[in-house]
Amino acid sequence: MLAALSGVSWQVQAVPVFLGPTAYTSFTDSPFKSGKFDYFHLENFEDGKLNTPGVHASAGAVAPPDRFTDSVDADDGLTDGSGLAGHSWFSQDANRLTFAFDAGVLGRLPTHAGIVWTDVGGVDLGKFGYGSVLFQGYGVSGGLLGSLSVKVGDGVITGETAEDRFFGVIDAGGISRIVIEMANSTDWEVDHLQYGAASSPKPVPEPATLGLLSTGLAGLGWMRKRGQKAT
Repeated sequence: MLAALSGVSWQVQAVPVFLGPTAYTSFTDSPFKSGKFDYFHLENFEDGKLNTPGVHASAGAVAPPDRFTDSVDADDGLTDGSGLAGHSWFSQDANRLTFAFDAGVLGRLPTHAGIVWTDVGGVDLGKFGYGSVLFQGYGVSGGLLGSLSVKVGDGVITGETAEDRFFGVIDAGGISRIVIEMANSTDWEVDHLQYGAASSPKPVPEPATLGLLSTGLAGLGWMRKRGQKAT
């Protein structure tokens, strides 16, 4: 699914900013829901595919509606605490999912990228239905921008959505990929992959230009006074 957003301009910081984990039941809970972007894409997998432009997943597959699926709550049209009737992206025997962005397709790398972790089932170590998420963002040169690590899970795998959490990163230089990982499980889900490039701010006049502007205004004031004295 493609979403175009407009509104308040993002003030993209010079240093990476990591967001989350925050509760998430629909796109209205996204910190990216308002802002001014040159492009913005939201993939909710509801058409059964990962087909928003300029992104590639290292592993996983779409999970269709099922008694164990945990989609973002509102994707089925109702915000009712259940994600069983929606679609998600299933890890499919992978501990680590990488979503890499293609600047050639997108025009430039995103400045904003995020994803929603929704559920975990079987684990290799620890208690069923619980684990730790590691979220990472990588910059334009491939270097690590930073990471978030947090414990997640509610111990059940029947579509409950109260534990769904958003993770995101903002970086003005561009984000080449995001990674989300569960070291103790290959049985987990994510949803609502979202990424966009904030609109470039309008150029600010150079100091020399400001000086000329100031001089010009002063000149206008002097001419006005001269005119007043002459009458």
